[in-house]
Amino acid sequence: MTMEQVCALLDESAALPRPDKLEIDLAAVSDVDTTAISLLFEWMRQAQARRCQLNFANLPENLASLATLYGVLELIPHTSH
Repeated sequence: MTMEQVCALLDESAALPRPDKLEIDLAAVSDVDTTAISLLFEWMRQAQARRCQLNFANLPENLASLATLYGVLELIPHTSH
């Protein structure tokens, strides 16, 4: 989830069904940069606008470290599986 991928990820996610609850599994994510945090927050904004309960599963350590560095980890709904 890097700057080069964010637009494609946003476009792909816009085409997905809109359930009441959604869990996004990030286990396969290996490369991240600061735009990944922006992407998570955009998905959170979209979910809130749709009244969808959103959770991120398997937050990669490098993404958790970036979120901790910026002081926003506690704002990201996440669980580890």
